[in-house]
Amino acid sequence: MNRRDFLKAATQAGCFLPFAGISGLAFGEDAGAKPLLVVVFLRGGADGLHLVAPVSDPDYIGARPPELRVADSGDRPGHRLAQTLEPNIDFRLHAEAAPLSGLYQGGRLAIVHAVGLTDGTRSHFVAQDLIERGIADEKRMGRINDGWLARALASSGGMVPGLSATSSTALALRGLRSSLATPDLSSGSNLPWGAPTSQLLRTLCLTGNSPVHAASLSALDVLDTLDRKLPRDASGRPLPYKPEGGASYEGSGDLARSLTAVGRLARMDVGLAGACVDFGGWDTHEGQPGRFANQVRQLSLGLAAFHNDMAAGGRKLVIVAMTEFGRRLRANKSMGTDHGHGGCWLVAGDGVRGGSLLGKWPGLATSRLDQGVDLAVTTDYREVLAEVLAGVGMPGREALPDWRPAGRLGLFST
Repeated sequence: MNRRDFLKAATQAGCFLPFAGISGLAFGEDAGAKPLLVVVFLRGGADGLHLVAPVSDPDYIGARPPELRVADSGDRPGHRLAQTLEPNIDFRLHAEAAPLSGLYQGGRLAIVHAVGLTDGTRSHFVAQDLIERGIADEKRMGRINDGWLARALASSGGMVPGLSATSSTALALRGLRSSLATPDLSSGSNLPWGAPTSQLLRTLCLTGNSPVHAASLSALDVLDTLDRKLPRDASGRPLPYKPEGGASYEGSGDLARSLTAVGRLARMDVGLAGACVDFGGWDTHEGQPGRFANQVRQLSLGLAAFHNDMAAGGRKLVIVAMTEFGRRLRANKSMGTDHGHGGCWLVAGDGVRGGSLLGKWPGLATSRLDQGVDLAVTTDYREVLAEVLAGVGMPGREALPDWRPAGRLGLFST
C-alpha cells in the first residue's frame, strides 16, 4: 500500500476523526426509550409559499403565475389543511405532497409557517451556518464553532449517539464526542481493502498512547462493531434494507439512501439519539414548477415512508424538516423565485400536535411584507428547535445558548 492509499484508508477508517471531535467512544444504553430526533435540512431555500400555500389570498394570486401557485381546483388541486392559524384563508399543501397530507390529517404532522432567522440574510452559507450553530447573530459565528444538536446530545450515552447521513460531519453535530458520518450503510462499514487495512491501521495506532492513538483505536472498534451488527446473507454480504410494516421508499430518490442509513443504525442498538440528513436542490431561481414538484414528491414520499417504517418497528421518532429561508412572494422572469426570508418548517412524529398549522401569519399585502418583497418572519427558528428538544427530552438551554423563549408554539401535545 502506498502513502496516498494509506492516507485515504486511514481517513475513511476514522484515524483522523479525533480532530473532528471523536474521542472516548463507549458502549451504553440504547436511546430507544426517547424519540429519535431526525433533522432533514432542505438546503437551497425551499419555497414555503409553494409548499404550504395560502391559495385564496388575493395578494398571493396576484403575485405569481398559476404555475408557481398551489391550485384550489382543477386537475391537480392542493391538499386542503384544516387549520386555525388564519381561518379566512384556504391553506393547502402542494399537490405532490399527498403522503404529507396523510400525516397531517392523521395527527402526526404539524407545520410552522413564517419561520426563520430574524436577521434577514439571503446568503445560503451564512443562513445555514447560523441555524446549524443554533445562533442568530453573525458576529457570534467566530466564537461558537460547535453545533446545536451536538450540544443537545452531549450527555447522551451510547456508542454512536449522533449520525450524519452525509459524506462529512454536519455542522449541527460538530463537537459531539462521538458520531458517525456516512451517507450509506448498504455495503457495510468495512474499510477499503478489508482486513489487511484494518490490521495495518490498528498496528500503527498501537505505536503510541496519545489521545489521538486511543481515539483512533476506538473509531476502528466502532466500525468493526457496526459491520458485525449488519444483517448478512450466507455469503457474508449485507442484506438489503427491509422497511418495517410494508413501508416503501420508492420514488424518494437519494433521500431514500440517507433515511435508510438512519434506519439501519437505529436498529443496531448503538444508542443513536439524533441524526442529520441533507436534501438539497431547493434553490429554484428558474424552472421552478417542475423542479419543485419533483422535490416535494421525493420529500413527501421519503418522510412518510421513514415515519411509517420507524413506527412499525416500534421506534419513537420526531422529524424536523427545516430550510435556511423561504423565497420571495413575487415570481421572477425565469419562472422561478429568488431568495426570500420567512420559510415553512415541518415537524412530525410521536407527541407532535399534528393536524396543526402553527405560528403567526403576517399576511402578504405589500405593507406586511419584509422589505416589501418577502414573507416576514414571525417565529424565530430557535423556538421550533427549543420545543422539539423539549419534546424529545433533550436540553434546550445548552443547545441554544443565546435563546430566551418569548412565547410558545405548542408543537407538542404534552
